[in-house]
Amino acid sequence: MAQLIASILGFALGLLFLPMVIPGMRVRGTVNALKAGVVGGVLSTLLGKLLLVLLTLVFFLPIVLTGPVGAFVVQGVVNTVLLWMTARLVDGIEFDRLRTTVWAAFALTLLQLVARHLGPS
Repeated sequence: MAQLIASILGFALGLLFLPMVIPGMRVRGTVNALKAGVVGGVLSTLLGKLLLVLLTLVFFLPIVLTGPVGAFVVQGVVNTVLLWMTARLVDGIEFDRLRTTVWAAFALTLLQLVARHLGPS
């Protein structure tokens, strides 16, 4: 349950912050960011782990060869899929292009990485 709440808050805060940094991404209001946070958090909890495992199996050798960078890229791809699905399910989230979604997903992945390192160990 704590992981779900952390995931929802992480998605919501990321979606509030990222449109200021990434052109082509729009979130209409805090309520929509919270809705998207709930949808993205639930998707992340339900599908995120499955997608991460599947992609890790598919790209096992590149991840082993590139180490943490490969793991970061796989997590970024998972976040891209989750953001795309969230934008389809919530009306107030818009991306101009797929490239914008990818940039937002990798920025969200970086925010998650920083939050994990700053959080309690």
